[in-house]
Amino acid sequence: MFVLKDAVGLTEDASKLVFLDQTQLPLKEVYVETDDIDEICDAISRLKVRGAPAIGVAAALGLAVSFNSAIRCGGNTEDRAALFHSYAEKLAASRPTAVNLSWAVNRMLFVFDRSVRDGLSGTGLRHVLLDEAISIKTEDIEKCRMISENGLKLIGKGSRILTHCNAGHLAVSRYGTALGPVHLALERGLEPVIYVDETRPLLQGARLTAYEMVRDGAETILVCDNMAASLMSSGKIDMVFVGCDRIAANGDVANKIGTCGLAVIASYFGVPFYVLGPTTTYDPDTPDGKSIIIEHRRAEEVTEMFYSERMAPEGVGVYNPAFDVTPSSLVTGYVSEYGLFDNFEDFKKSLI
Repeated sequence: MFVLKDAVGLTEDASKLVFLDQTQLPLKEVYVETDDIDEICDAISRLKVRGAPAIGVAAALGLAVSFNSAIRCGGNTEDRAALFHSYAEKLAASRPTAVNLSWAVNRMLFVFDRSVRDGLSGTGLRHVLLDEAISIKTEDIEKCRMISENGLKLIGKGSRILTHCNAGHLAVSRYGTALGPVHLALERGLEPVIYVDETRPLLQGARLTAYEMVRDGAETILVCDNMAASLMSSGKIDMVFVGCDRIAANGDVANKIGTCGLAVIASYFGVPFYVLGPTTTYDPDTPDGKSIIIEHRRAEEVTEMFYSERMAPEGVGVYNPAFDVTPSSLVTGYVSEYGLFDNFEDFKKSLI
């Protein structure tokens, strides 16, 4: 089974957030310890911490430790409330598309406001916030374990699976979403073959998913993003597994840019296309994919290859959305901690 430490956690004394700086993978494994709110926000914004569930966990743990560090210096209740809310606002704004981030921040805000109304302060308040953040991580671990078991039902001996971006151990608290079932399949001797999209422009597939899969002993084949149609037309792919950053109320799915193209190709060639993720990525307040705010990132991510020099001429325009939206009509099934669902309506019923 995969042996890398958790990508997001706490120091032994629970005073600081610990995260694996994923911008340095696969060349270096560098863990960062901090209780500084600006450094935590920067880590999320710059993709040092990434993956929708991991972002939510990092935000919860980071909010607790940064606030706890700040209030040890004193201050009255009103100042502390203003400080906590300002930290929460900074974190929520660090990345706009993944709903897990705002979900985790709002959950921490609810616990903070309730605790203050109940008269908690000082050590008592610090403990409540830290306990809630740890609970969010613990719940994520359990959800990912259940997603992995449910997705494993789709994998047979030697199944050939294409995946995009990274939705594995590095993107969550443990196990993974889209890659969680693959880790279990390897553990149980099913010997799946994993085709990994490189995932331009930041190469999360090449740098992170390939790194995970090779470390776990999988037969791993790295392909350029524009090779998926060739693979599927040749009958070399049995199924596509992807994660999700937000699922709208109608079942449309926001995920890493390039996911929609894979879904279109898979539909054309009759290859099953599965979306795997915890129900915390479901956003009933977003009616459809068109309503999802899509994060746009720096032009340099496209004009300069990762670890390399500039490859495009100065003055060229750049379109660089970090995500796209896959219509629910192109999704064969949804896998959550509650089960494997052949259609979105059954997925929604599982939430009741």
